[in-house]
Amino acid sequence: MTQSIIQLIVVLGSLILVPDGVDRKIQELQITADFPGGNIIVDSIQGSTVYLRPDLRDTDHDWFYWYYAVKSNRSDSIRFVFNKKDCLTIKGPAVSRDGGKSWNWLFEGTVSDNEFTAYIKAGEDVRFSMGMPYTQANFDAFMQPYRSHASVKIDTLCITPKGRATERLVIHPSRKKSIRRKILITARHHACEMMANYVMEGMVAAVLSDDPAMKALRESTEFWIIPFMDKDGVEDGDQGKYRAPRDHNRDYDGKSIYCSTAALREQVPAWGQNQLEVMMDLHCPWIKGPLNEVIYLVGSAKPAIEKQQRLFMDQVAAQNRGSLKFDMAQGIVAYGTAWNTSANTTQGMSSSQWGESIPGIRLASSFEFPYSVHNREPMTAEKLRLFGRDMAFALTEYLKRE
Repeated sequence: MTQSIIQLIVVLGSLILVPDGVDRKIQELQITADFPGGNIIVDSIQGSTVYLRPDLRDTDHDWFYWYYAVKSNRSDSIRFVFNKKDCLTIKGPAVSRDGGKSWNWLFEGTVSDNEFTAYIKAGEDVRFSMGMPYTQANFDAFMQPYRSHASVKIDTLCITPKGRATERLVIHPSRKKSIRRKILITARHHACEMMANYVMEGMVAAVLSDDPAMKALRESTEFWIIPFMDKDGVEDGDQGKYRAPRDHNRDYDGKSIYCSTAALREQVPAWGQNQLEVMMDLHCPWIKGPLNEVIYLVGSAKPAIEKQQRLFMDQVAAQNRGSLKFDMAQGIVAYGTAWNTSANTTQGMSSSQWGESIPGIRLASSFEFPYSVHNREPMTAEKLRLFGRDMAFALTEYLKRE
């Protein structure tokens, strides 16, 4: 979240001479990022065109996350041009007209690689982002109906350096003696990867539903669910990916430098007590491109774990009811292929690699959920929630095959 409001005065058209006594008709355009998740740098204004780029902050690679609001005192079309490539998905930007509560893609068809134009009504507050942002406020709103649920407890994994609580959602049986297994689900090791949280919402809603299979699951299983592993990064609007000196998902070697990873590494073994069977870490990939526009699981280097991964994804395919149709042929990026090699973890061990080492673990994996499309099907929050539901039902079927 930036700490200042960028007040931009845009004079439409070319330089003109205005006689004394005649008002200059100008448009005042406010571009702000001083809210949770906000991120943008405005480089210049030329007429009704704004030139801008993501704020990389302590990310030492090129990355693409941005999120800002626009307000004008005069209705007009404004052109936004990014001064670097790969800042837009193939669906263009996402747009919200209710303060970030709900999002849609601005365009239906194909769009330019680095620019878009939007009509802004006078006085309207419009937000744009490369995806569909999800912050603390979204999680609080989602959890509100469940806070009185008998199986729900929300506590704190750790307090961040900036004083924020890293929440831990615990879903537990009504009787502690009923616990047969434990499951750990995490998201936002990389702060910008917001689409994963909508999948997590779908999983949680399914597990807490009145469906008989879900009731049976939660009466035998305790869940720890961490929605924001990089809580400060999410709220501040950081990229998170490739954070220097290493990001949260490479912080499982040696001594952890982040409070959430340190707390997880310390607390999970004691909590698991050889009952932790499944560890899922939810991510989003690069902004676009063939491998980055399908849902997939990151294959393990360990044959025993990879076998379990394939068994689980078979169940995902079998339980797939939503419009995001899982394709098993594309659904696993095997170890040693594409980016999934040892060269990708030179900074440190990933969360799923750490999970594989926990005594008693059967299934440990990272899952990747695209920002904009899955096999050309546009992503929405609701579609991702439905896929999360499918994953929860797949989990019940997978666990039956013990």
